[in-house]
Amino acid sequence: MYKKVGWLLGAAGIAVVLFLLPAPEVATPVVRTHLAMGTVITVKLYGEERDPGPLMDLAFAAIDQVDTLMSRHLETSELSRINRLAADQVVHTVPEMSQALERAQYFAVLSGGAFDITVGVVSRLWDFPHAHVPPAAARIAATLPLVGYRQVQVQDGQVHFLHPGLYLDLGALGKGFAADQAVAALQAAGVACGLVDVSGNIRVWGSKPDGWPWRLGVKHPRLADQQIEVEDLGLPALATSGDYEQYFDYRGERFHHLLDPATGYPARRTISATVWTATATDADILSTTVFVLGPEAGLKLISALPQAEALVFFEEGGQLRHRVSAGLEGRLRFVTVPGD
Repeated sequence: MYKKVGWLLGAAGIAVVLFLLPAPEVATPVVRTHLAMGTVITVKLYGEERDPGPLMDLAFAAIDQVDTLMSRHLETSELSRINRLAADQVVHTVPEMSQALERAQYFAVLSGGAFDITVGVVSRLWDFPHAHVPPAAARIAATLPLVGYRQVQVQDGQVHFLHPGLYLDLGALGKGFAADQAVAALQAAGVACGLVDVSGNIRVWGSKPDGWPWRLGVKHPRLADQQIEVEDLGLPALATSGDYEQYFDYRGERFHHLLDPATGYPARRTISATVWTATATDADILSTTVFVLGPEAGLKLISALPQAEALVFFEEGGQLRHRVSAGLEGRLRFVTVPGD
């Protein structure tokens, strides 16, 4: 299921889904990049007259802190501690982790399990982005009884697994959560306007001094020379999940890292799903959720949520098609990217 398994960096993972559309630039932002969570982080600050160095340090420190909490590759991370101990005892965790886990469980219930952080036990078998062949069917089948959000209790900063062998993976929300934490740190420091991009999980805030709206767009999932321009929706966060981010081809079939918790195999209903919403955490979660659900059920879920819109690409009758939520109707423009 997970959009980004752990924090490993792959060439396909950086060139993913989202980009800033060109626009006349009157107010030039201060831009810094940082390597964390296995990817490149970009922070842009607008209209800031203070020394940007300490402000950038605040943002990057917030992101690094999320990595120390949520990385499944660090034995010392808070997530690793929970995975080790929560089957044997109630684990008291830090507020940030509790907040993230409660949000994950909220969307697990809302989606009927299409989003499920307990799929980590299966994602370990697939081992993206290093995988070259599918795991044996018997191994996948053996792990499926350990997938199920109802087997995890999260309440008042306490986490407990109802069965041994459960393994949480926060790869489908961690980068969005990190973007939100960075924005919160910058806002607390008095930064009025900016953008944080954590591997395509984008969060903006404030109004740019030049008066231009935030113009965010989406790369076409199949055509390198096409892009989709999107009018300003008034929603400050977006993320995309696509079958082209981490995948391998085996015996004529594409196997990607967005696993369906119900089957343990890559979800097959969707090519890509982009979600706009109020927080990067929710956008990260919902892009994966919509991808797993597919266009019909995914857009039905989006329509029931306040402040959420989605664009879904899928195949039908051998043709690539797309559908959008109501708020995106008539607000997309497909354009050709000029060649080099």
